[in-house]
Amino acid sequence: MKPKGIAGFFVRMFKTRYGQISFHFVDYTIMSYVFFMGVLVIPFHHDVPHWGFYPFFHIVLLFLILEFLRWYTKRPTKILRFFRTFYPAFALPFAWSELNNFVTMIFPYWANDFVVNLDLRIFGVHPTVWVEKLFRPWLTELMNFFYAFYFFFIPIGGLSLYLRKREKETLDFMFLVSFTYSISFILFLFFPAEGPWVILKNLHTVKPTGGFFLKLNQFVQGRGSIRGGCFPSSHVAAAFTIVWATFRYQWKLGIVLLPFAFGVAAATVYCRYHHGVDALSGMILGTILYGVGVFILKQRDRRKNLSS
Repeated sequence: MKPKGIAGFFVRMFKTRYGQISFHFVDYTIMSYVFFMGVLVIPFHHDVPHWGFYPFFHIVLLFLILEFLRWYTKRPTKILRFFRTFYPAFALPFAWSELNNFVTMIFPYWANDFVVNLDLRIFGVHPTVWVEKLFRPWLTELMNFFYAFYFFFIPIGGLSLYLRKREKETLDFMFLVSFTYSISFILFLFFPAEGPWVILKNLHTVKPTGGFFLKLNQFVQGRGSIRGGCFPSSHVAAAFTIVWATFRYQWKLGIVLLPFAFGVAAATVYCRYHHGVDALSGMILGTILYGVGVFILKQRDRRKNLSS
């Protein structure tokens, strides 16, 4: 049954303007996340400054995404094709920074005790405190290199497919990555926890010394960190999703990236950005969400094969 009334009007208007767009799962993921967060802040806006701005902003953002995809559909130039493929990666910093105001909007508490006690139950120590005995300038620099290398995971995994003109695989890769980030960011709302550099700082008695990568990470974290967003670690979850996706599409590159993914997980704890359970749960979450994402893609391909 076709929708009638106002709903029918908007459906027809949408189909008229955007019916020619070839949407991919990565588009559905990004737009669903934008819509969900914009709507969620309406009933749940505890501790959200100027909360009324966000529903409006997210509607505008949805409109801009749709207009960009429509523009690309009409004029698929090489430059537009690049941004059409990788626009989710450019949106991630904005989604991350926005969480700074969202993280306690549903539950007005911090799950710090839960995370710290879980660390003690699993490891028997505070990992970020225990690891101080390993501090060496060369090891600190290596761990900070691993942490900084995380920012190259998407370019390496995505561009290596894109430059080989494997457009479908690149879009599927970006879907898997966006899916993991979206779920990770939403989970932060249910486990709003602060990092050990905040809640365990009185127990950290050894100051790390290093070089370029230590200073680089301190500079980035000083400007890009948020007050929550620790459990599970989205950095680690995304790194492992990317590695498994890279194994799926180009297994040789996956073999190269796998040690770096474990390095990122270790670095998040060594550098005091995450608790031990943050990294461990991030590894598990990234692997699970990769499996769920692949299942979704396989169901899509199966339906296409049945209809062809």
